[in-house]
Amino acid sequence: MSHLDASLDRAWLRQLQAHWQSLNVERLDGALRAPTFRLDEATERLGSWHRDTRTLTISRHHILQAPWRDVLDTLRHEMAHQLADELYGGHDRPHGQVFQRACLALDVEVEPSENQGEEPSEAALRKVLARVQKLMALAESDNPHEAQAAMAVAHRKLLSVHLSDKQINKTHRYIQCVVGRSAAALPLSWKLVGNVLEEFFFVQCVWVTTYNPRKDRLERELELSGRPADVDMASWVHDFLHQELKRLWQRMQRSERALHGTKRDFTVGVMLGFRDRLRAERADCKTSGLVWIGDTDLANFVHAKHPRLRHLRGGGVRRNEALAVGRRQGQKLTIRKPVETSQRRSMLSGPKRD
Repeated sequence: MSHLDASLDRAWLRQLQAHWQSLNVERLDGALRAPTFRLDEATERLGSWHRDTRTLTISRHHILQAPWRDVLDTLRHEMAHQLADELYGGHDRPHGQVFQRACLALDVEVEPSENQGEEPSEAALRKVLARVQKLMALAESDNPHEAQAAMAVAHRKLLSVHLSDKQINKTHRYIQCVVGRSAAALPLSWKLVGNVLEEFFFVQCVWVTTYNPRKDRLERELELSGRPADVDMASWVHDFLHQELKRLWQRMQRSERALHGTKRDFTVGVMLGFRDRLRAERADCKTSGLVWIGDTDLANFVHAKHPRLRHLRGGGVRRNEALAVGRRQGQKLTIRKPVETSQRRSMLSGPKRD
Protein backbone atom coordinates (compact mmCIF):
# COMPACT_ATOMS: atom_id res chain seq x y z
CA MET A 1 0.00 0.00 0.00
CA SER A 2 1.36 3.41 -0.97
CA HIS A 3 1.76 6.28 1.47
CA LEU A 4 -1.17 8.04 -0.24
CA ASP A 5 -3.39 4.96 0.05
CA ALA A 6 -2.53 4.60 3.74
CA SER A 7 -3.28 8.26 4.33
CA LEU A 8 -6.70 7.93 2.67
CA ASP A 9 -7.45 4.76 4.63
CA ARG A 10 -6.83 6.63 7.89
CA ALA A 11 -9.03 9.52 6.73
CA TRP A 12 -11.85 7.15 5.73
CA LEU A 13 -11.67 5.29 9.03
CA ARG A 14 -11.84 8.59 10.93
CA GLN A 15 -14.99 9.54 9.02
CA LEU A 16 -16.60 6.15 9.67
CA GLN A 17 -15.70 6.22 13.36
CA ALA A 18 -17.05 9.76 13.73
CA HIS A 19 -20.38 8.84 12.14
CA TRP A 20 -20.67 5.68 14.25
CA GLN A 21 -19.95 7.73 17.41
CA SER A 22 -22.52 10.37 16.44
CA LEU A 23 -25.21 7.72 15.92
CA ASN A 24 -24.32 6.00 19.17
CA VAL A 25 -24.71 9.23 21.15
CA GLU A 26 -27.73 10.69 19.34
CA ARG A 27 -29.78 7.50 18.86
CA LEU A 28 -28.61 5.20 21.66
CA ASP A 29 -27.38 7.57 24.41
CA GLY A 30 -23.90 6.05 24.06
CA ALA A 31 -25.05 2.54 25.00
CA LEU A 32 -22.84 0.68 22.50
CA ARG A 33 -19.12 0.06 22.94
CA ALA A 34 -17.04 1.11 19.94
CA PRO A 35 -16.00 -1.80 17.68
CA THR A 36 -12.80 -2.21 15.74
CA PHE A 37 -13.19 -0.56 12.34
CA ARG A 38 -11.57 -2.17 9.31
CA LEU A 39 -11.43 -1.75 5.54
CA ASP A 40 -11.11 -4.70 3.18
CA GLU A 41 -10.92 -5.42 -0.55
CA ALA A 42 -14.29 -7.19 -0.89
CA THR A 43 -16.16 -6.64 -4.16
CA GLU A 44 -19.14 -8.93 -3.52
CA ARG A 45 -19.93 -7.53 -0.06
CA LEU A 46 -20.38 -3.89 0.94
CA GLY A 47 -19.76 -4.36 4.64
CA SER A 48 -19.98 -6.81 7.49
CA TRP A 49 -20.21 -7.15 11.27
CA HIS A 50 -18.27 -9.94 13.03
CA ARG A 51 -19.61 -10.58 16.52
CA ASP A 52 -16.74 -12.73 17.79
CA THR A 53 -14.01 -10.21 16.96
CA ARG A 54 -16.26 -7.13 17.37
CA THR A 55 -15.12 -5.91 13.96
CA LEU A 56 -17.14 -3.67 11.65
CA THR A 57 -15.78 -3.84 8.11
CA ILE A 58 -16.48 -1.66 5.06
CA SER A 59 -15.27 -2.43 1.53
CA ARG A 60 -12.73 -0.04 -0.01
CA HIS A 61 -14.32 -0.79 -3.37
CA HIS A 62 -17.67 0.39 -1.97
CA ILE A 63 -16.12 3.65 -0.71
CA LEU A 64 -14.54 4.37 -4.09
CA GLN A 65 -17.54 3.44 -6.24
CA ALA A 66 -20.61 4.55 -4.27
CA PRO A 67 -21.82 7.94 -3.04
CA TRP A 68 -20.71 8.57 0.53
CA ARG A 69 -24.33 8.55 1.74
CA ASP A 70 -24.59 4.93 0.54
CA VAL A 71 -21.42 4.07 2.47
CA LEU A 72 -22.98 5.57 5.61
CA ASP A 73 -26.15 3.54 4.95
CA THR A 74 -23.96 0.43 4.93
CA LEU A 75 -22.29 1.53 8.16
CA ARG A 76 -25.70 1.99 9.84
CA HIS A 77 -26.82 -1.40 8.55
CA GLU A 78 -23.81 -3.13 10.09
CA MET A 79 -24.20 -1.07 13.27
CA ALA A 80 -27.77 -2.40 13.49
CA HIS A 81 -26.33 -5.94 13.45
CA GLN A 82 -23.98 -4.92 16.26
CA LEU A 83 -26.86 -3.44 18.26
CA ALA A 84 -28.97 -6.58 17.77
CA ASP A 85 -26.08 -8.78 18.97
CA GLU A 86 -24.80 -6.74 21.88
CA LEU A 87 -27.86 -5.03 23.38
CA TYR A 88 -30.95 -6.81 22.07
CA GLY A 89 -29.98 -10.38 22.88
CA GLY A 90 -28.74 -11.64 19.54
CA HIS A 91 -30.32 -12.42 16.18
CA ASP A 92 -33.27 -14.76 15.80
CA ARG A 93 -32.32 -14.89 12.10
CA PRO A 94 -30.04 -12.60 10.00
CA HIS A 95 -32.67 -9.95 9.22
CA GLY A 96 -35.42 -11.01 11.60
CA GLN A 97 -37.44 -9.16 14.21
CA VAL A 98 -34.48 -8.38 16.49
CA PHE A 99 -32.60 -6.83 13.57
CA GLN A 100 -35.74 -4.92 12.54
CA ARG A 101 -35.96 -3.49 16.04
CA ALA A 102 -32.32 -2.38 15.83
CA CYS A 103 -32.98 -0.75 12.45
CA LEU A 104 -35.85 1.21 13.96
CA ALA A 105 -33.63 2.43 16.80
CA LEU A 106 -30.94 3.63 14.37
CA ASP A 107 -33.35 4.98 11.73
CA VAL A 108 -32.07 2.46 9.20
CA GLU A 109 -34.34 2.16 6.18
CA VAL A 110 -35.53 -1.38 5.63
CA GLU A 111 -36.17 -2.32 2.02
CA PRO A 112 -39.94 -2.34 1.36
CA SER A 113 -41.75 -5.47 0.40
CA GLU A 114 -42.11 -6.09 -3.33
CA ASN A 115 -45.85 -6.42 -2.75
CA GLN A 116 -46.13 -3.06 -1.03
CA GLY A 117 -48.28 -0.90 -3.29
CA GLU A 118 -48.48 2.81 -3.75
CA GLU A 119 -51.12 4.72 -1.79
CA PRO A 120 -54.15 5.67 -3.93
CA SER A 121 -53.59 9.43 -3.61
CA GLU A 122 -49.98 9.01 -4.76
CA ALA A 123 -51.04 6.96 -7.78
CA ALA A 124 -53.59 9.65 -8.70
CA LEU A 125 -50.94 12.36 -8.36
CA ARG A 126 -48.60 10.45 -10.67
CA LYS A 127 -51.29 10.34 -13.35
CA VAL A 128 -51.74 14.10 -13.17
CA LEU A 129 -47.99 14.70 -13.22
CA ALA A 130 -47.72 12.48 -16.29
CA ARG A 131 -50.22 14.78 -18.01
CA VAL A 132 -48.23 17.80 -16.83
CA GLN A 133 -45.10 16.33 -18.40
CA LYS A 134 -46.97 15.86 -21.68
CA LEU A 135 -48.01 19.51 -21.54
CA MET A 136 -44.39 20.44 -20.95
CA ALA A 137 -43.47 18.41 -24.02
CA LEU A 138 -45.76 20.72 -26.00
CA ALA A 139 -43.56 23.54 -24.75
CA GLU A 140 -40.92 22.30 -27.23
CA SER A 141 -42.99 23.85 -30.00
CA ASP A 142 -41.16 26.26 -32.29
CA ASN A 143 -44.12 28.60 -31.86
CA PRO A 144 -43.16 30.72 -28.81
CA HIS A 145 -46.78 31.62 -27.99
CA GLU A 146 -47.86 27.97 -28.12
CA ALA A 147 -44.88 26.97 -25.95
CA GLN A 148 -45.62 29.64 -23.34
CA ALA A 149 -49.30 28.74 -23.26
CA ALA A 150 -48.45 25.05 -22.69
CA MET A 151 -46.12 25.95 -19.81
CA ALA A 152 -48.75 28.18 -18.20
CA VAL A 153 -51.42 25.44 -18.40
CA ALA A 154 -48.96 22.89 -16.96
CA HIS A 155 -48.13 25.23 -14.08
CA ARG A 156 -51.81 25.86 -13.33
CA LYS A 157 -52.66 22.14 -13.41
CA LEU A 158 -49.73 21.34 -11.13
CA LEU A 159 -50.87 23.92 -8.58
CA SER A 160 -54.52 22.95 -8.83
CA VAL A 161 -53.99 19.23 -8.19
CA HIS A 162 -51.90 19.91 -5.10
CA LEU A 163 -54.43 22.33 -3.68
CA SER A 164 -57.35 19.93 -4.19
CA ASP A 165 -55.36 16.96 -2.92
CA LYS A 166 -54.33 18.86 0.21
CA GLN A 167 -57.99 19.48 1.06
CA ILE A 168 -58.89 15.79 0.72
CA ASN A 169 -55.88 13.96 2.18
CA LYS A 170 -54.65 14.57 5.70
CA THR A 171 -51.31 12.77 5.59
CA HIS A 172 -48.83 11.59 2.98
CA ARG A 173 -45.70 9.50 2.78
CA TYR A 174 -42.57 11.55 2.17
CA ILE A 175 -39.19 10.47 0.86
CA GLN A 176 -35.75 12.01 0.39
CA CYS A 177 -33.56 11.85 -2.71
CA VAL A 178 -30.18 13.37 -3.56
CA VAL A 179 -29.80 14.79 -7.07
CA GLY A 180 -26.90 16.24 -9.03
CA ARG A 181 -23.22 16.44 -8.13
CA SER A 182 -21.61 17.52 -4.88
CA ALA A 183 -19.20 20.45 -4.64
CA ALA A 184 -17.05 22.14 -2.03
CA ALA A 185 -18.12 25.59 -3.27
CA LEU A 186 -21.68 25.83 -4.58
CA PRO A 187 -22.22 27.99 -7.67
CA LEU A 188 -25.00 30.52 -7.21
CA SER A 189 -26.82 29.09 -10.24
CA TRP A 190 -27.00 25.72 -8.44
CA LYS A 191 -28.54 27.39 -5.41
CA LEU A 192 -31.07 29.12 -7.65
CA VAL A 193 -32.06 25.78 -9.22
CA GLY A 194 -32.82 24.50 -5.71
CA ASN A 195 -34.75 27.69 -4.97
CA VAL A 196 -36.92 27.21 -8.09
CA LEU A 197 -37.63 23.56 -7.25
CA GLU A 198 -38.72 24.45 -3.72
CA GLU A 199 -40.79 27.47 -4.71
CA PHE A 200 -42.70 25.89 -7.62
CA PHE A 201 -42.43 22.08 -7.58
CA PHE A 202 -43.74 21.04 -4.15
CA VAL A 203 -40.52 19.75 -2.63
CA GLN A 204 -38.21 21.09 0.04
CA CYS A 205 -34.51 21.40 -0.74
CA VAL A 206 -31.61 21.06 1.67
CA TRP A 207 -27.93 21.37 0.81
CA VAL A 208 -26.60 18.52 2.95
CA THR A 209 -22.99 17.96 3.89
CA THR A 210 -21.29 14.92 2.41
CA TYR A 211 -17.76 13.59 2.32
CA ASN A 212 -15.70 13.15 -0.84
CA PRO A 213 -13.45 10.16 -0.08
CA ARG A 214 -11.29 10.60 -3.18
CA LYS A 215 -10.41 14.18 -2.25
CA ASP A 216 -10.72 13.75 1.53
CA ARG A 217 -12.87 16.84 1.94
CA LEU A 218 -16.39 17.87 2.92
CA GLU A 219 -18.77 18.98 0.17
CA ARG A 220 -22.48 19.74 -0.22
CA GLU A 221 -25.14 18.06 -2.34
CA LEU A 222 -28.82 18.78 -2.98
CA GLU A 223 -31.38 16.68 -1.13
CA LEU A 224 -35.03 16.81 -2.21
CA SER A 225 -37.83 15.92 0.20
CA GLY A 226 -41.47 15.43 -0.71
CA ARG A 227 -44.06 12.96 -1.89
CA PRO A 228 -42.50 10.32 -4.18
CA ALA A 229 -44.21 11.61 -7.33
CA ASP A 230 -43.21 15.20 -6.55
CA VAL A 231 -39.60 14.18 -5.91
CA ASP A 232 -39.51 12.37 -9.26
CA MET A 233 -40.93 15.43 -11.00
CA ALA A 234 -38.49 17.80 -9.28
CA SER A 235 -35.58 15.49 -10.19
CA TRP A 236 -36.72 15.64 -13.82
CA VAL A 237 -36.85 19.46 -13.75
CA HIS A 238 -33.48 19.63 -11.92
CA ASP A 239 -31.75 17.66 -14.67
CA PHE A 240 -33.38 19.74 -17.40
CA LEU A 241 -32.32 23.05 -15.84
CA HIS A 242 -28.69 21.99 -15.44
CA GLN A 243 -28.57 20.73 -19.03
CA GLU A 244 -30.08 24.01 -20.27
CA LEU A 245 -27.58 26.12 -18.33
CA LYS A 246 -24.76 24.19 -19.99
CA ARG A 247 -26.35 24.30 -23.46
CA LEU A 248 -27.19 28.00 -23.36
CA TRP A 249 -23.72 28.95 -22.17
CA GLN A 250 -22.07 26.83 -24.89
CA ARG A 251 -24.30 28.46 -27.51
CA MET A 252 -23.35 31.88 -26.18
CA GLN A 253 -19.66 30.99 -26.44
CA ARG A 254 -20.11 29.93 -30.08
CA SER A 255 -21.78 33.20 -31.02
CA GLU A 256 -19.66 35.93 -32.53
CA ARG A 257 -20.91 38.49 -30.06
CA ALA A 258 -18.44 39.47 -27.33
CA LEU A 259 -20.24 39.38 -23.99
CA HIS A 260 -19.17 41.50 -21.03
CA GLY A 261 -19.33 39.19 -18.02
CA THR A 262 -18.63 35.63 -16.93
CA LYS A 263 -20.28 32.22 -17.11
CA ARG A 264 -21.39 32.75 -13.51
CA ASP A 265 -23.14 36.00 -14.42
CA PHE A 266 -24.84 34.48 -17.46
CA THR A 267 -26.11 31.29 -15.76
CA VAL A 268 -27.33 33.26 -12.73
CA GLY A 269 -29.19 35.51 -15.16
CA VAL A 270 -30.84 32.52 -16.84
CA MET A 271 -32.11 31.21 -13.50
CA LEU A 272 -33.31 34.63 -12.36
CA GLY A 273 -35.18 35.08 -15.64
CA PHE A 274 -36.76 31.62 -15.41
CA ARG A 275 -37.81 32.32 -11.82
CA ASP A 276 -39.31 35.65 -12.96
CA ARG A 277 -41.40 33.78 -15.51
CA LEU A 278 -42.67 31.18 -13.04
CA ARG A 279 -43.51 33.88 -10.51
CA ALA A 280 -45.53 35.73 -13.15
CA GLU A 281 -47.46 32.53 -13.92
CA ARG A 282 -48.02 31.94 -10.20
CA ALA A 283 -49.37 35.49 -9.88
CA ASP A 284 -51.86 34.74 -12.68
CA CYS A 285 -52.97 31.66 -10.73
CA LYS A 286 -53.58 33.81 -7.63
CA THR A 287 -56.05 35.95 -9.56
CA SER A 288 -58.04 32.73 -10.11
CA GLY A 289 -57.98 31.89 -6.41
CA LEU A 290 -55.22 29.27 -6.66
CA VAL A 291 -52.93 30.10 -3.74
CA TRP A 292 -50.39 27.64 -2.31
CA ILE A 293 -49.43 28.27 1.31
CA GLY A 294 -47.10 25.32 1.76
CA ASP A 295 -47.18 21.83 3.24
CA THR A 296 -46.70 21.91 7.01
CA ASP A 297 -46.45 18.10 7.21
CA LEU A 298 -43.55 18.16 4.75
CA ALA A 299 -41.91 20.99 6.69
CA ASN A 300 -42.20 18.92 9.88
CA PHE A 301 -40.74 15.88 8.09
CA VAL A 302 -37.72 17.90 6.95
CA HIS A 303 -37.28 19.47 10.39
CA ALA A 304 -37.27 16.01 12.01
CA LYS A 305 -34.51 14.92 9.61
CA HIS A 306 -32.55 18.19 9.95
CA PRO A 307 -33.33 19.76 13.35
CA ARG A 308 -30.37 22.16 13.12
CA LEU A 309 -31.18 23.36 9.63
CA ARG A 310 -29.95 26.83 8.69
CA HIS A 311 -30.26 28.82 5.48
CA LEU A 312 -27.36 29.36 3.08
CA ARG A 313 -26.53 32.85 1.90
CA GLY A 314 -27.27 33.35 -1.78
CA GLY A 315 -24.22 35.36 -2.79
CA GLY A 316 -23.97 38.66 -4.63
CA VAL A 317 -25.16 39.35 -8.18
CA ARG A 318 -23.19 41.62 -10.50
CA ARG A 319 -25.39 43.63 -12.83
CA ASN A 320 -23.71 43.45 -16.22
CA GLU A 321 -24.44 42.48 -19.81
CA ALA A 322 -24.00 38.74 -19.26
CA LEU A 323 -26.57 38.80 -16.43
CA ALA A 324 -29.04 40.78 -18.56
CA VAL A 325 -28.66 38.51 -21.62
CA GLY A 326 -29.01 35.40 -19.46
CA ARG A 327 -32.09 36.82 -17.76
CA ARG A 328 -33.81 37.46 -21.09
CA GLN A 329 -33.06 33.90 -22.21
CA GLY A 330 -34.32 32.52 -18.89
CA GLN A 331 -37.63 34.37 -19.31
CA LYS A 332 -38.15 32.49 -22.60
CA LEU A 333 -37.11 29.10 -21.18
CA THR A 334 -39.67 26.28 -21.36
CA ILE A 335 -39.23 22.96 -19.60
CA ARG A 336 -38.62 19.98 -21.86
CA LYS A 337 -37.73 16.41 -21.09
CA PRO A 338 -34.03 16.20 -20.14
CA VAL A 339 -31.71 13.99 -22.15
CA GLU A 340 -31.01 11.87 -19.08
CA THR A 341 -33.10 11.93 -15.92
CA SER A 342 -31.44 11.45 -12.55
CA GLN A 343 -31.58 7.96 -11.11
CA ARG A 344 -31.98 7.43 -7.42
CA ARG A 345 -29.25 5.05 -6.36
CA SER A 346 -30.36 1.86 -4.70
CA MET A 347 -28.86 -1.22 -3.20
CA LEU A 348 -31.36 -3.60 -4.79
CA SER A 349 -28.69 -5.02 -7.11
CA GLY A 350 -24.96 -5.57 -6.98
CA PRO A 351 -22.96 -6.34 -3.85
CA LYS A 352 -24.86 -6.95 -0.64
CA ARG A 353 -24.50 -5.99 3.01
CA ASP A 354 -24.12 -8.83 5.48
